[in-house]
Amino acid sequence: MLTKDQPLLARLEKEAARQDWQLDHLTTATSAVVALNEQAYAAMIWDLAASNLDTTLATMMLLRPGCAFPLLVLAPAPDERTQRKLTAVKVDAVLDSGVGMRLLVATLTQRWWLYDRLPQAQEDQPPAPPKQRGWQLGAVTVDPGQLVVTKKGQAVNLTKKEFQLLTYLCEHQNQVLSREQLLTGVWGYDLLGSSRIVDIHVSHLRDKLEDDPKRPRLIETVRGFGYRLVGDEKKATR
Repeated sequence: MLTKDQPLLARLEKEAARQDWQLDHLTTATSAVVALNEQAYAAMIWDLAASNLDTTLATMMLLRPGCAFPLLVLAPAPDERTQRKLTAVKVDAVLDSGVGMRLLVATLTQRWWLYDRLPQAQEDQPPAPPKQRGWQLGAVTVDPGQLVVTKKGQAVNLTKKEFQLLTYLCEHQNQVLSREQLLTGVWGYDLLGSSRIVDIHVSHLRDKLEDDPKRPRLIETVRGFGYRLVGDEKKATR
């Protein structure tokens, strides 16, 4: 549970005790990301009053691909714009922060019922895509077929979205891409005010791939527009 609202926390703790749930209390978006990476949870309840909308959208987009459980957002009198943006980043439900505990429990129970049945809906898998070529970018090798990135022969541990972003940049090497193009091409969303997620992921890629992240040579910033992946491209072996 992410919140800074003590009365709301007290209500949730009381209900958690009644339902025999373990409730972990977090206060920042960063602590939520760390906790979800370190522990297995059955749900995340996010109080929008503890984080602004842009940060919430960026964090939800970061978390959603790896979260096979409900993500619920509580907001004080959420307007249509807020609900639409949160729904677009695949939040399961947006509820008023004054929601009754019975409705909250009912919403979570319904979502858990649905998530329990998701594997049945995924039984028919599409055929594997054809093997893709890779890229050699100086000391960095990108192999989309094997989902492997190495630097100077050493494996680089990327998240799924970091890998997808890097691959997308490789596919458009030496092209200047706006944040909106990257957001749409990698995440499939076109949301105003949400392009910060691109900056976050580019920063993570630089930390992992660049010799000096503060002076990037691989992923170049084009001021006022977006990013460009530069360097001499060589086809990697199949």
